[in-house]
Amino acid sequence: MLPPQLKTTDFAGYPPQAQQVATEHIALLQQLPLAFAGILLREVIAYDWRFPAERRQVDGQMMHLGAMTATELTQRMQGFAGLRLSPDLERTKWVTNPSGFMEQLTAWLWSTHQMEDFKRIADSYAAYLSEVMPSPLPAMPRMGLVIAGQGVAQADYPLFRKLRPQGVHLTRVKPEGGLQILMDAAAKRASDDPQATPRFAHWYIDGGTALASSGLTQVSYDGLAQTRTMLLNRTQQAIQSGGMGPEALRSLLAQMKPEDVGLIGKVGAPPDESVLNHFQLSLLTEGSGTQIFATTFVQWAARECLRRAQPETILTRYAPRQELQPMNAMLSGAKAAAPDPHGSLVDADMGAYYTWLNMTRLPGADQIRFLAWFEAHQEAVVIGPGLPRGTRSDSPMDMHQVLKLLA
Repeated sequence: MLPPQLKTTDFAGYPPQAQQVATEHIALLQQLPLAFAGILLREVIAYDWRFPAERRQVDGQMMHLGAMTATELTQRMQGFAGLRLSPDLERTKWVTNPSGFMEQLTAWLWSTHQMEDFKRIADSYAAYLSEVMPSPLPAMPRMGLVIAGQGVAQADYPLFRKLRPQGVHLTRVKPEGGLQILMDAAAKRASDDPQATPRFAHWYIDGGTALASSGLTQVSYDGLAQTRTMLLNRTQQAIQSGGMGPEALRSLLAQMKPEDVGLIGKVGAPPDESVLNHFQLSLLTEGSGTQIFATTFVQWAARECLRRAQPETILTRYAPRQELQPMNAMLSGAKAAAPDPHGSLVDADMGAYYTWLNMTRLPGADQIRFLAWFEAHQEAVVIGPGLPRGTRSDSPMDMHQVLKLLA
């Protein structure tokens, strides 16, 4: 089947909101080249489980393309239409399983040496969308709070070397009560948010057991212990069954639903719970090592949260990960290795830098407030408007005073 043959009944298996979006824009979908239609439907079919920022992007893209004349749309889609596709791709279930279609399309493009052309076309289209559909500025300046080094008595190397050139290196922070002060500051931003319904705008991601939080969307490594165990067991079973290579295993993981690994929403729970469950599942099925290493989980969760939800506040706290073991031992999860706090500090240090980098890619980057703190110690880095870059302060200050630097 090709896009001009699409019918509204082809979307009958879509979740309710996705079905509505696809049906309302079927006239547009019928005019798209197959490669682009499959890509777009991959976003549409998951519409019910997308964050508000992602839904806004899908809606805006549909409306923008739908408002074009036939000639304008043909010109805009020229690159995608020019890709040479196998007739077999037309016979795939690209409407009902666009993710599977994308896997086959990717393999085809690589095998026919068209991947570089595809990347160039896709990058050009993404740049075009960014120009005509810029993301809105946040309701308040974004703030990132990274807490690193839980359980480490003393760092054995200079911390925050990549962040220091961007702001002020603090050397005499009073650590007493610092953790709770930062948690309270994040919660206060959520309560002060001028948006009427700040859904998924303020986040707390923990690599261990999460602390009590108010008004923050919360994700934690320990909170997903049962889910991680079930996922590792399924992975082990798939590997031991034989005949399943990496691509087949990836497809298996991509097809999993939250309820398959114990992420079952409560009866009568708001739709937000389902959105969060799908996000948590994606962290474990799409991230590499997130099922095994707590630090990798936090780093990837922060990246995906910033990329997809575009939050105004993100607080991440790193906890010790396990020491390295043979891969089979780690996948089995039969015996947990000893914690590696010093290795985890190295991971968290780099994770803090990545979080700052990812924040700078979002709208309003010039107003970002950022803090990285060595938990229970005197060392931190603050980055923000008006703060001198590449400087150091040896003045004693408590965490309240540190936060005032970012006001």
